[in-house]
Amino acid sequence: MSFAYNPLKVGSIRLITNLSIIGNPTTGDDEIKCMLEEVDLTTNPNYDCLSYTWEDPLYQKYLLVPRIYKNSPYPIECNGQIFTVTENLRDALVTIGNSRGGRGDLQRQDKIWIDAVCIDQTNEEEKIIQINMMGQIYANAQSVVVWLGPEMPDDPGVKNALLIMRRLSQIPPARYKTAVLSRLGNVDTYQNLGIEFISKREWVCFGAFILRRWFCRMWVVQETFFAKNFIVYCGSNILPWSQITSASRALKETSLGSLLNEMMEDRDRTIREPSTASEYISNPIANQFRFHEYKNQAYPLKLERLLADSRYFGVKEAQDRVFAVLNIWKPKWDRADMEEKTAAFIMKNIIPAEVYERASIVAIRETGNLKLLSLVEDKRWRRLSGLPSWVPDFSAPPVWTPLAGLSGPAKSMNRWDAAAGLTFELPAETDSHHLLLVKGIQVDDIVDFAETDLNLIDEHMMYTLLEVLSRYLESTNPSGASTTDQFEAFWKTLIKDSFLGGLAGPKARKAFPMIIVHFFRELDYEIDVLRKALENPLNENETGTQVNRISKLSETYSRTRRLIENLAALDNSVIPSWEVIQQAIKMKNENGVYPEEMHEEIINIMESFDSAYQCRRLFRTKKGFLGISAQSLDTNDGVWVLAGADVPVVLRRRPNVGNWEFVGEAYVHGIMNGEAAIGQELSIFLE
Repeated sequence: MSFAYNPLKVGSIRLITNLSIIGNPTTGDDEIKCMLEEVDLTTNPNYDCLSYTWEDPLYQKYLLVPRIYKNSPYPIECNGQIFTVTENLRDALVTIGNSRGGRGDLQRQDKIWIDAVCIDQTNEEEKIIQINMMGQIYANAQSVVVWLGPEMPDDPGVKNALLIMRRLSQIPPARYKTAVLSRLGNVDTYQNLGIEFISKREWVCFGAFILRRWFCRMWVVQETFFAKNFIVYCGSNILPWSQITSASRALKETSLGSLLNEMMEDRDRTIREPSTASEYISNPIANQFRFHEYKNQAYPLKLERLLADSRYFGVKEAQDRVFAVLNIWKPKWDRADMEEKTAAFIMKNIIPAEVYERASIVAIRETGNLKLLSLVEDKRWRRLSGLPSWVPDFSAPPVWTPLAGLSGPAKSMNRWDAAAGLTFELPAETDSHHLLLVKGIQVDDIVDFAETDLNLIDEHMMYTLLEVLSRYLESTNPSGASTTDQFEAFWKTLIKDSFLGGLAGPKARKAFPMIIVHFFRELDYEIDVLRKALENPLNENETGTQVNRISKLSETYSRTRRLIENLAALDNSVIPSWEVIQQAIKMKNENGVYPEEMHEEIINIMESFDSAYQCRRLFRTKKGFLGISAQSLDTNDGVWVLAGADVPVVLRRRPNVGNWEFVGEAYVHGIMNGEAAIGQELSIFLE
């Protein structure tokens, strides 16, 4: 028999009260009893809210002692009836019920709001009403009680993780950018940060801790955003929230998050995709800091920004990435025509593709531009079916950096204006049948692109980039650009003309050859490791695989070297000579590190390159422009400038229809500031 709820009055919520935990000596289990009480939020009742996850709260891969999570429901007694809860909620209720205190001056309230119990999950109408009230529910609570999950009695992992978190929170902010960090196993890393040494075992414990599901959960965003105070439980441990945010800031502002990722990937070489767990080690806790900062900013949070950031979190249902941010967004928006009816417009349909499409229309109307198109991922990363090509799949992992950036509070934040002079018109807030009407100018067509694999670690990448440059130099040159100009277009395109937060100038040009040096050093290193492994092979099959791999790497090495030598003869300030490459690698091999200036150049230029080129592909157009855009681009795709879009875009004509498919945003050297926004302006539909 299902649990019977009484209907809620308008503006009311239910609260759990009289929570009691009774030990059962026969079964050894705790019996949980409580009552539900209806209260009117306008009467300002005293209560806390519980923030937790409905699923297994632990990240099992890195636990020192694995724990079996039982997915079976647990019965509790509520209002004299049997009500079932998950194992994690049962654990939270037992801990909360046995702990009547709080921390310091924060005391727990006798009444608590818990979504799974206080909302009738079988009543869709009630769920929508209560979801729309959740911002108010959490904002009115005295404290948000965070339950991170249990602490296993025979597992030292939690205590190690909490120790590291305390150390990270003690790093002086002045050292975030100035400390030179090498590897997590090096003593000097911690000396430079001013903290005690952290062992690899302790880091693994910390990785398991910050990958607990609560840190990755989308609904946590609004729960922490509106909270006045926090009481954080991890098992019986009570954690200061300030320590969590300080540790997350340290991970975000230093390179510790990246170093932790590298260490975890070395530990488990099966982790390859950016969407896997190790990538999120630098994300979940850092994202708590991201939203913590949002609370204090002076300008309104736009839906576009919130939707973009939703990609860093996990959800049970894809549409929750939108629903979970609506309460954060609405209170910040003061236009009369975008209040309750906007939320209703978005939530009208619970099919994820429909929700994403409606939210995208609202975001475009709110910003008054097409910057949302910069969030559209390459189609290989898309997960949802039925999405129009111009709608971002917010369930896809954030594996690239948008070229244009998102809409900021001031026009001065916008670096490019490829469609200067073109007038943008807002799309209608109606059922669009998947079509988006845009206006723009077709500038050119793609005729050549880099035949590279789909990720940056592929050893053929450098060869294919240089191959495009070689064909570019040999091709008919409609623009009449000099060889020097062509080389400049090449290196600036690969870093989207950006270096150290500004335009790529002489320092960037000087550093650019280090990309090629770094490539050959990594290739050298991999070949050397494989050859050493052959000295002590584990079995014949492994030997054959390694020999074949060495042969392929050596072939790539040789043909890339030949191409380097040919191009360096034309301009060795951009493409370094073979002698320069070998000299730099020799210094690295002999000393274990590059000279300090060279090391800094490599870090800075690789950061610019990765930011620009990850998940993108170099291309050349019929008129002689070089650009980068989505991996799925193809010959005959059109390069356009669209009214409302800061950067050019690549579009593909749909066969037999006349409409166009959005392929991706683009950096195209030479047309980023309105140079190509002349000619016949066309109105077209994206679908």
